[in-house]
Formats: sequence, C-alpha cells, structure tokens
Amino acid sequence: MSRSDRHVSFLLRANLKQNLKYSIVWIIILEMMMASGAFKMQTIMESTGKGVQDLIKMLKMPGMAGLFGAMPDGVTLNSATVFAGIMMVFMVILDALYVMPLMVRDTRGQEESGLLEMVRARTVGRTAAVAAALWELVIVNAILFVLYIGTIISLNLKGADFNGTLLFTLALIVGNLMFGACTLLIAQLTSTARSANMIAYTVLVAAYLVRTVTDIENTDWTWLSPIGWAQKTNAYSDNNYWPLLLMLGVAILLAGITWQLTKTRDLGTGILPERAGRAHAAGYLRSIPALLFRTTWGVVLGWLIGAVVAGGIFGGVLNSVGDIVKTNPLYRQMMSISQVNAANKTMVLSFLALYILLFVAFGVVAGAQVVFRLKEDEDKGYLGMIHATKQTRLTISLSYYVIGLIVSLLVFVIGIVMVYYTGNASLKEPLAQEYLTRMLVAGLPAVFALVSLAILLVGWVPRISAVFWAYMGIGLLVQMFGALLNLPKDSGKFSPFGWLNQAPLHAITTPWLSTMVIITIAFLILGVIGYRQRDVE
Repeated sequence: MSRSDRHVSFLLRANLKQNLKYSIVWIIILEMMMASGAFKMQTIMESTGKGVQDLIKMLKMPGMAGLFGAMPDGVTLNSATVFAGIMMVFMVILDALYVMPLMVRDTRGQEESGLLEMVRARTVGRTAAVAAALWELVIVNAILFVLYIGTIISLNLKGADFNGTLLFTLALIVGNLMFGACTLLIAQLTSTARSANMIAYTVLVAAYLVRTVTDIENTDWTWLSPIGWAQKTNAYSDNNYWPLLLMLGVAILLAGITWQLTKTRDLGTGILPERAGRAHAAGYLRSIPALLFRTTWGVVLGWLIGAVVAGGIFGGVLNSVGDIVKTNPLYRQMMSISQVNAANKTMVLSFLALYILLFVAFGVVAGAQVVFRLKEDEDKGYLGMIHATKQTRLTISLSYYVIGLIVSLLVFVIGIVMVYYTGNASLKEPLAQEYLTRMLVAGLPAVFALVSLAILLVGWVPRISAVFWAYMGIGLLVQMFGALLNLPKDSGKFSPFGWLNQAPLHAITTPWLSTMVIITIAFLILGVIGYRQRDVE
C-alpha cells in the first residue's frame, strides 16, 4: 500500500459503520422499487384486454418518453422490454440520489466537521479518505448488483434472458459508479458539503432535462446526456454493451482526476477559489433574516434558475403532447373537430398534473433545505454566538422557517408560471388563465404542508430528518408511478401529493385544501414551540 493511501482499510470500516443505517434504508427502498416495478409490469403485460394496448400507446407518447424514456423502435414490446424502457431512467436517478450525498458525506462532509483533520493527524495518507469512499461506492454497488439481478431473474419476466438482465443491471451499476465518481470530483472542487451536494444535484437534474428534451425531439441526441448512455444499452432488445464502456471509462477518468487533486489540495479547501468577502460586514446583516438570506442566496438562486429552465423545457414540449390525438387517423375519423380538440386539451392538462407533482417536489426540497439548515448551523456552532446575544429562539427559528416557506413558494410559482406561459406559446389553442389558478391554488398548500412537516421535525426531533425525505420521496413516487404500476387509485393519499385531485384537470376539493392549510399553520406553531423548548446543541 502506498504512503498516500495508508490506512484506507481503517477509514473504509469507519465509513461503512457510520453510514450503515443510511445505506440499509436506501438499499431496501431501491430493492423494493425494483421488485415492485418488475412484478407490476409482468402482471400488466401478461394480462389480456385493452389495458395492455392502452399502456403501450401511452408509453409511446412524447410526453411519456420525456418522463420515463423513449421505448426502443422496431422491437416487440413485452414485459422485459417495457420494464427496461421505463425503469432504466427511473432507477438511474434513484441510485444516484443514494450515492451522491454518501460520497459528499465521506469526503467533504468529514473535512467540514473537522473529523478528517483529526484522522489525518495520525499516520493516514492524503488520499485515504477518497480511496475509502471509492471502495465504499464499489461495495454498495456490488450489493445492489446482486439484489437487482437476483430479483429480475427470480420474477422470470416474459422476454427476459440472462444476457439482457445482466446488461440492464450492469448499466444501472456502472451508471451509479459514474455519478458517484462525479460527486467525488465535485467534492474536491468545492469548499463546503452544501455546495458539493447542490452542484451534484444540479448535474443530475441537467442530465435528466437534456435526456427529456432529446427523447421527445430526437432520440439520436440522447447521447448528450449521461443518463441517456444507460438507455442506449437497449437491454432485452439490441443488448448494446458499448455504452457500458463509455460510462466505465468516464467513471475511471473522474476517479483518477479526483485522486490527483486530492494529492495536491490543502485540507479543508476546495480547488475552486472562494470570492473574497468584505473587510467589514454590512450593517443590515445584524438582523437574523438578512444574515440567513445572505448565506443562502447562492443556493436559492440556483433553485430559481433551475425552476425557470425546467419550466421552460416542460412547457415547450406540451405542443407535442397535445398533437397526439390530432395526428392519430383513427381518432380523427371517429371524432369531430371539437371532440378532437377537447381530447387534446384533456391530454395536455393530464401532463400538467404530472408536472405539478415535480414542481411541488422542487419547491419542497428547496424550502426544506433552508429549514434543516437550522439544525446544521447548530451542529457546526454557527448559532452559538447568536444565542449569546439578545436574539431570542423565537426570532431565530421563525427566520429559518419563514424564509424556507418563501423560498419554496418562489421556486414552485416560478416553475409553474414558466410551464404555463411557455406551454401557451407552443400550443395552437392556449389554455385559459383558470388552469394556472388551479395549479397554484392546488400546489402551494401542498408545498407549504410538506415544508411545515420539516419545520415540525426540526423543532422537536431534528435527528430524524431522514424520515421527512423518505416520506416525501415515497409520496411523490407512488403518486407519479402508482397508476403505471397498477397500484390502488387512492394509494397516494397518505401524502399531500395525493391530495391535489389531478389539478389542473380538476379543481382541488375544499376539504383537502382546508386540511393542508390547517396542517401548515399547526406544524409551524408546533415547530416554533418545539425549538423554544428543546435543548440546543
């Protein structure tokens, strides 16, 4: 073992022990999603009747291609090919959401907390932390590989063979290694864990948006997205192994660059230079809300730009969604012009209902990040000096809570407004203002209700913040993919995502609207009370 990575095995064991609960929860979730998707797809595709044909038609629509990925052309659609077509994009993203924060936690997070500085004071090599993170990345992906391939083989999907199953599983695992290596590189470039996570998520979202546009407009350009590389394997049809080599090569290249940067980088710093600040702080920073906004404006700006870009892209493809009925000769023969236009409009509104779910999630994540900063800033000692002043806990907690709610509102509203106006610019028959109102009236209470849950947790039991992310993620996934996986109609009612009543296709009902408003107010009050009463670390 070289001097630079001395005692990597010690750090690896420590990382595995430290991240054990986090990894177990994520691996269980990923395995359940894989098994559920395979089982439900087999059940649907092996049934007889109109439902199978409707599913195949739906999956070939441009809007569905944008969400889940384009179905391969010229192949027989059976349980295996449809499963691979839908689950590839979905699982690549979920896998990446697991390993990205894991890699940041093992490297930049340990530096920021001072833990790595104490470890490096002993006879531990400069690259040992990165090497341990890479080994952990390989180990958790090896576990996922065994679980994934075992699950698919055991379910015996129609049209599946070992070659296709092996390729599908390897595409997910190698793609995960690539995104994990990318995150490790980002952690070397930035000086804080928060910045590393934000940039890593931005890369993932950008890859998904590029894939969305190219799958709708021209699948030949899907090569521009790293997520598209996994799609291009075409498991169970062409069985193309070349994209695996591309992803593996990029992963090795990124890991090699990370390794070299770690050898030369000073501990606790990033490669990217930090902007020099003022010699003296501005007077307005004496207020807690102003100070908090000043320290979070970069992340907030990133979310707002992301909302504008995502809204513009999603709105721009509404025209291709709306033209599906008009371009179908059978529908045109069976329906009058007014009926065709009505069916067109219904389809557009149905896709807007899916987009609302995404922008509710965007708004919630942006707002919850600000709310959970209260606990992070506590742990890092940033609030110690503030607690020593005349500032009360009420002022401190409300500053984080209210700014979190405002950020979530801005991200959601800007995203929805962009979808509406860019969609109207592309549609031949623009949607009425009523539908924009429906989207805002339905979505905003859901955003506030979920962010208020984060407020409740950070006020009383901040250590279980992972419960919030699990609840939000499962609620979103069930509501978005429940129908596709043949889940019960009301399966998503356990979260605010299931209370939106498919707005703007339908207006939200008063009972659910009232419920979300009451939850928001009650949880906000309880969160304030909890922070005033609990021990501050």
